[in-house]
Amino acid sequence: MAYKAINNIQAVDLDSLDASSSTKEYPLGTVIEVNDTSKGGVSQFMYVKAHAAFATVGTPFAIECGSGGDAEVVTAAPTEQVSGVKIGFNTTAITSGEYFWAQTAGVITAAAGTVAAGDHVEVLAAGTTVVVDGTTGSTAHSTKSIGIAKTATSGGQITMAVVPERVVEVAAAPGV
Repeated sequence: MAYKAINNIQAVDLDSLDASSSTKEYPLGTVIEVNDTSKGGVSQFMYVKAHAAFATVGTPFAIECGSGGDAEVVTAAPTEQVSGVKIGFNTTAITSGEYFWAQTAGVITAAAGTVAAGDHVEVLAAGTTVVVDGTTGSTAHSTKSIGIAKTATSGGQITMAVVPERVVEVAAAPGV
């Protein structure tokens, strides 16, 4: 990735945006914005601690308050919610318990089910991919839409756009 700091962010090593560490390097919950020149836009990241391993780049997860003791802001498996939930995505493989920068806005690489370019996508409870919000060809934005697909896949990765500060409802998993 090719990141350039916005607003003279000098305290963050921008190479750490695509890395993780077993040692906390920044205050948890820190939010930064960078100009991602490789994707042509502004991206937003939040420093968090992983609740689980994320082997697949672009796995969606909830961001929530932790229990303190260097775990004040943690990732969590998405659970069905009708109020706003902050969703993040990993930009590299992460080991459980590591600290890393979760991407929360901008042009994001996301693990996805079958999605067409232009579809609005959502995250399901316990989901590890984004899926079409509603039905295939969904161009209707809803309270569950985390973003809009810029590319298509039939089960792989998409590039999608997410606006800053977006919080969503997490949909129930099918059959629940």
